[in-house]
Amino acid sequence: MIVFLEAVLMTCVNFIIYFAFGSLITSRFKETRLSATISIITGFFLYYAVFDIPCLIIMLHWRPLTWLAYCWGIMMPFIVIISALINRKAWIKCFSEAIAYIKENPIVIIAGILIVALQTALILHAYEFTLDAAYYVANVTTSLETDTMNIYNPYTGDWQNHFEMRYLFATYPMEEAVMCRITGIHPLIWTKTIMAGSSLILSNIIYYRIGRELFSDKDGKTLLMLFFAAIANFFYISTFTSSEFLLTRSYEGKTLVGNIVLPVIILLFIKIREDFRIKRYWWLLALICFSSNILSNSSNMLVPAAAGILMIPFAIKKRSFGIFAKYLLCVSPCLFMLIAYVLYVKGVFVFYTYPPLFGKH
Repeated sequence: MIVFLEAVLMTCVNFIIYFAFGSLITSRFKETRLSATISIITGFFLYYAVFDIPCLIIMLHWRPLTWLAYCWGIMMPFIVIISALINRKAWIKCFSEAIAYIKENPIVIIAGILIVALQTALILHAYEFTLDAAYYVANVTTSLETDTMNIYNPYTGDWQNHFEMRYLFATYPMEEAVMCRITGIHPLIWTKTIMAGSSLILSNIIYYRIGRELFSDKDGKTLLMLFFAAIANFFYISTFTSSEFLLTRSYEGKTLVGNIVLPVIILLFIKIREDFRIKRYWWLLALICFSSNILSNSSNMLVPAAAGILMIPFAIKKRSFGIFAKYLLCVSPCLFMLIAYVLYVKGVFVFYTYPPLFGKH
């Protein structure tokens, strides 16, 4: 019971942090009120984008994980406090509106909670023994036990003389290791319970926002969309679908790409299609494309392809080279990482896991 309550508490803490990070951006949208759901979605991507900076600096200087834990343990609450001070009035208004909405629409809220609770129960009782599923728990555990980052092979425990490019810039597992170091929570609980639940809830928040856009803020139709999305995910399980990842491997980076990144791109496309001249939609798309590389290396190809399927025909329809140019700028981080990975595979460059000796490796 204590472990369960601990997991619930830290899941709530995750969303408070996402909201605080996100409101630093969304509170600047002068023509719209502060939205809790949009702030959480935005904050999720901003959180990992900011985390990536100290993580890469410390990791590429061969410093221990503890250093990163100290650094992030100071940076993260500092950013949350700054956000609270800057946006306190907007937060109060947002919370007041949220409470009023809950009072006015209890059936919608209860039904939504039940849908997410059922999915969460399925996830917590799912068994997945693939190599990818084991990698995340093993990588976090290895990092904690050795006080290093991506230096030891999680599968064998062998020392690696260079950083594997697939995981070097995808620092999502290192964030989990840092949070385990800060909180003292076991990696198995953090990865397969807290992050599994967080990714599922966030995925449903995105479905909710898409429903609000498609059905003009009509709660009944949006709730039906959530219900049928849950049904579709439950019955559309195979090795090659995002549903299988969501309901059995929801703590993996590929799951976050398939069930959070790509749906958010669809959500943003709906907004861009309404008025592609609004700059903030493109800035948010750029943030998502950048942060997707931190979640999984698979984003390098999936995100440009998914965004291109939507944006390129739209640019042709509008006969606008500007839309195509903005699309390329937004996905450029993914394309850059894709090129870097190809060059790494071809042996053009490598990052070693130890300091150079006399200027050479």
